[in-house]
Amino acid sequence: MCMLRVLTRPAGSHNGKLDGETVNACMIVVKFYSLYRGISADDMNSSILDRVAFNYTEGDCRIVTVPFFKDGCDLELPSELRDCLLDALHLQYVIDTKTGEVKEDDLVAMETRLRKLLILHQDRLKSMSAPVDDSREKFLSQIADRVMDMDTIFQM
Repeated sequence: MCMLRVLTRPAGSHNGKLDGETVNACMIVVKFYSLYRGISADDMNSSILDRVAFNYTEGDCRIVTVPFFKDGCDLELPSELRDCLLDALHLQYVIDTKTGEVKEDDLVAMETRLRKLLILHQDRLKSMSAPVDDSREKFLSQIADRVMDMDTIFQM
């Protein structure tokens, strides 16, 4: 999903210059994903809460969450796309751990394969994604709630 968003992002619209015009855009997303290898979403949330709560002395400490997938959506990926993503993660693992040789041709071939399959299955991926307006609305609502909580805390 993130790779497809990067690939369909207008050229030059991202501060980090990561869009479909970036030669190795998909593998850059794989590299970012691999930074969190071995960390579950629950562990990540717990870690964030621990750090925020340490500096938060009053009130309820809650993480602002934004829906990524549609509620009740079937999250099964087409098998050829799933297999390709797993191959990309394995390739990045080999790079990160230096447990094998990865040639430039291997990276180019993986990037080409990823792009082809992401475009081929873009309708399926888009059907899984929560609407941007819904995500924005939920985000703003939660931020407003946190601001109101802060107002209450500081009035005490």
